Amino acid sequence: MSSNKKVLIHYLFHSGFAVEVGDYFFVFDYYDPSDRKTDSRINDAEIKRKITECKYPFVFVSHGHHDHFSPTIFNWKDNNPHLTYIFSSDVKWEDNISKNNLGISFISMLPYEYVEKNDISISSYGSTDLGVSFLVEIDGLRIFHAGDLNWWHWADESTKEELEEEEWKFKNEVAKIREEKIDILFFPVDPRLGEHYWLGGAYMLELFQPSLFVPMHFGDNPEISRKFSERMSKSGVPIFEIASKGQIYELLII
Repeated sequence: MSSNKKVLIHYLFHSGFAVEVGDYFFVFDYYDPSDRKTDSRINDAEIKRKITECKYPFVFVSHGHHDHFSPTIFNWKDNNPHLTYIFSSDVKWEDNISKNNLGISFISMLPYEYVEKNDISISSYGSTDLGVSFLVEIDGLRIFHAGDLNWWHWADESTKEELEEEEWKFKNEVAKIREEKIDILFFPVDPRLGEHYWLGGAYMLELFQPSLFVPMHFGDNPEISRKFSERMSKSGVPIFEIASKGQIYELLII
């Protein structure tokens, strides 16, 4: 990187985060649950303000599952002419928006594609579920949002062969990324996996040794982030322990 960078990371909900760095504002996998309208409207209004005020806003959607893709994101399209939407190719965004919005960019990505826009680079990688994962680089800062890429070890619901297949799928996908440097790593730590919630996160943390690990995909159970942090306390990697929506983590990248 050309100089030190202050990064602000806002926890929105579930796998939804906003990242502020310099002139850029990134929103990943915004989720707007129907039973949280009042709460989520606060996030929506704040995001609209940030998008209006920043120079280059980007909105990322890793895949079309309802807990990663909310049509609310299209409410922001008129707030900044430089807004860019980056979608996994499975997302049916055309059903929600006209392509005739002057200045707004809509980019659809399959796994293993690369695009550049407004001096950032975006690489898409695969998933062990639906859609893609994203690696975003801005002035040397590299942010990875996993989407639904995870080691899905459903021990109570799977045969031994199925568990081995899930492990292979995960490690095979990560092998395609392993040469990449990652500074900020957003990755699922899902309590539904029971005692195996930590497997994928620990594998990624130890492999990439990021400047910050950000747990996600835990819905109404943010306390799992503290549990994961305690388990990985000897890793030497800072972990964002999330307690509530709207929480902010400030990171200085040197």
